[in-house]
Amino acid sequence: MSKASIEVPRFAVVGRVNKGKSSVIASFIENDAVKISPWPGTTTECVRYDVEVDERVLFSVIDTPGFEDAPRALHWIKQREATAADRAQRVREFVDAFEGTDEFVEERRLLRPILEGAAILYVVNGDEPYRKNYETEMEILRYTGEPAMALINRSGSEAYIESWQRALNQYFKLVMLFDAHAVTWDKRRRLLEAFATLHPSWEGPIREAVVALRAQEARRHYQVANIIADMLVDALTLHLTAGLPDERALPHEKPRLERQFHDELRSIERRAHQKIATVYLHRLDGWSPEADIELESRDDLFAKETWDVMGLSPRALLTLTVVTGAAAGGAIDAAVGFASALTGTLIGGLSGLGVGVYELTRRYARASQIAEQAKSMMKPSEHGYRIRVGPHPSLNFPFVLLARALSHFDRVRAWAHARQELPPPTATGPKILDQVDVDTRKRFTKTFSTIRKKYRDVPREARSELRETVHRIVVEHTQPRERDVGEGPHAT
Repeated sequence: MSKASIEVPRFAVVGRVNKGKSSVIASFIENDAVKISPWPGTTTECVRYDVEVDERVLFSVIDTPGFEDAPRALHWIKQREATAADRAQRVREFVDAFEGTDEFVEERRLLRPILEGAAILYVVNGDEPYRKNYETEMEILRYTGEPAMALINRSGSEAYIESWQRALNQYFKLVMLFDAHAVTWDKRRRLLEAFATLHPSWEGPIREAVVALRAQEARRHYQVANIIADMLVDALTLHLTAGLPDERALPHEKPRLERQFHDELRSIERRAHQKIATVYLHRLDGWSPEADIELESRDDLFAKETWDVMGLSPRALLTLTVVTGAAAGGAIDAAVGFASALTGTLIGGLSGLGVGVYELTRRYARASQIAEQAKSMMKPSEHGYRIRVGPHPSLNFPFVLLARALSHFDRVRAWAHARQELPPPTATGPKILDQVDVDTRKRFTKTFSTIRKKYRDVPREARSELRETVHRIVVEHTQPRERDVGEGPHAT
């Protein structure tokens, strides 16, 4: 294939076995189906991955096998070299000369896509010391005459980075640092844009690819916001009822119904978190957020530690009740039983305030006995008693769900496709909801109250308003992280 017939930019990822090529590709193209193994020789054939958005191929990445016998291959090429001008032709002759033989199999496989016009992305492991024997394969790549840059894949020590940079600068116009296990959107963009400086004819297609990927990221924010908003609606409208043959069954049925209610809330959250991961193209294969770690008490949705870390402070909650007219205190059980959603007034005095704070932050909902509907009271009821649990009455509950969803969103965005496991939650920095302004919290509270009151038939307007507010929070939440600095290219 001639260069003129290439429709999209193509990059051949080259390097020794077990030096991180496949991990770099998996993170760069967001595809955890790329073979990643701690054992040498995982990639034995060239595999091409097309990166598509809206069914349009933006660019292609080719995973190549590692060099097998670079010194002997370079010796063969140099023996036939006349001038620097014919080096690329000598490389072509080398590939053709051993076609159909069992010699230089890996070299021929990795060189073929380069000779067909793919740019070179040479990957080395920056956690290992530089050695002179790398120079033969770098020399072969230079002989091809194709645009090339080097990528220092690092995930641990910085001890060898400087020596790698000095050596690679002798062979490549651009050298970049890259951590395949901690890749952000901005780092992927910079890596893609770097090739435009090496291959000017690709400037237009690469610019279009960046624009398309940026639009894709914006769509993902909408998708995540919709998932979170739908989760909040599902959680805030959840209610379970049970009929009892007589009053003696109440002590046994009430705890069962309460457990079922809270387990279903956990499931609603878990399903939403899984959907967020799939938005970022992670193949779950039965994955759940706690699949690879022992579930500790603070990880549970209803653990005290969870609410202390994720929820609003008591002062913030009481401020919201004053503003919105929501209530807490002695009337909260009526709210559970009759779905009035905090419509009373705050209990006065210090003791009443204490009860009010407790009810606003109460982590578990209680089952309450409810009366039959009016039309049912006109005829004998099949069950003499009915109990219901839900919707969850706590003003803090939806804020806990929201904060946990945003925290999970952070983890998913930091989840490089080269990694098998979801990154652990960050333990530093301000509480997530501290970054949400008071006016937005007020809007959330009013919407949550409407959803609770209309839990049997949530108005479309309330759903739309919730989606818009959550989307604004998601976008604002991503902005600080996406202004990454450092790890830029080092031009020679």
